[in-house]
Amino acid sequence: MEIARATEIFDRLYSSVPAYEIAQSEKKRTGKLDASTTYGEIVPQAFYEVLSAVTPREGEVFYDLGSGTGKATLLAALAFPFRRSVGIELLPGLGDAARQVLGQFDAQVRPQLPADHQQRQIEFIDGDFLQADLSEADVVFAHGTCYPHEVIHGLAMKLAELRPGARVVFVGHTFDTPELGFLRMMKMRTDWGSALAALYQRR
Repeated sequence: MEIARATEIFDRLYSSVPAYEIAQSEKKRTGKLDASTTYGEIVPQAFYEVLSAVTPREGEVFYDLGSGTGKATLLAALAFPFRRSVGIELLPGLGDAARQVLGQFDAQVRPQLPADHQQRQIEFIDGDFLQADLSEADVVFAHGTCYPHEVIHGLAMKLAELRPGARVVFVGHTFDTPELGFLRMMKMRTDWGSALAALYQRR
């Protein structure tokens, strides 16, 4: 699907989702007030450009680590030929919001899409992505601008377990991990400004 059409669907689905309010409420409710749960959002065109740089292919599997209300996960499913797109989020209230949007998508949008899009799987999982099974991932996205050192270190170890050929887009920091071959850096616009995205491929 062309990015203009994907963005139109995306904007319609998220027009009434108060994501920042949900994030703040969940941080207080769960007591997870540290910087690692800082909420931020993608800009569709910028996300599309960065993900395009790792050349998603037909039938691959996409993971968004720290998926919030599901924006990157849903846009990846719309704009790229992934057979499965999975978001993992630590704050359950954000995961609930993502599943509500997915419910709207399934009821109102999916039936109108071409057959290949209708068959694509989208899933949102509550939990710590450092504990998740990423063995089937082909493309991994993480927006880690506010992640503390221990999370970045844990994530580097986790990504080293990806299967060979898997690609990683990590926004906000770089890895010095032998298993991850550096591809390039890209500037990525976000809702709050811009950050550098580091692109890698599992050796």
